Amino acid sequence: MQKYKIREEYLQRAVALLNETAFKPAGYDMPPVNVSVSWIIGNRTANKKTLGQCSPRASSSAGVNELRIVPTVDDSFLAIDTLAHEMVHAYDDCKSSHGAGFRKICLAVGLDGNSQMTYAEAGEKLGKTIKNIIATIGEYPHAKVDVSTVKKQTTRNIKVACDSCEFSFRTSNKNVESMIYTGCLACDEGTLEIA
Repeated sequence: MQKYKIREEYLQRAVALLNETAFKPAGYDMPPVNVSVSWIIGNRTANKKTLGQCSPRASSSAGVNELRIVPTVDDSFLAIDTLAHEMVHAYDDCKSSHGAGFRKICLAVGLDGNSQMTYAEAGEKLGKTIKNIIATIGEYPHAKVDVSTVKKQTTRNIKVACDSCEFSFRTSNKNVESMIYTGCLACDEGTLEIA
């Protein structure tokens, strides 16, 4: 059963249903948001771990959060689960990143990150809610974009990122190979890894 043909309309309806069934009951009534299917801003290549992104209201001339689901996501449950994660960022207006404020809202609406809130996903109760939403609005009207055949550029600088915080930088492969200290230069808790 597929009720929607335009994926952005499907996602916008999913936002409304998530707000009614998960966010409002937890005391977090969502502000207006725009939803699209696109690559992550700031990444020129597909990152397999990043499934969605939220931009703060200040970056939009419409004054709303812009939510993005990457085109590699074609599963209905995963699309709505990712949307719920990005909605938490929107409610917080991206102020907490994946910190304490983000975690508090996630847990209240049914997202469980276990030890890493960066990958917060639906717990059992929210999972049932998402399945009910899919039963109501049908399957996600999107065919996966396969990026495995895209040739990677090897001459660009490599991104090095902390596995614990948002710190990252780009440098040459030669510099990465000569690094003797891999502790994070910002939080001093995480480890710098090639992203």
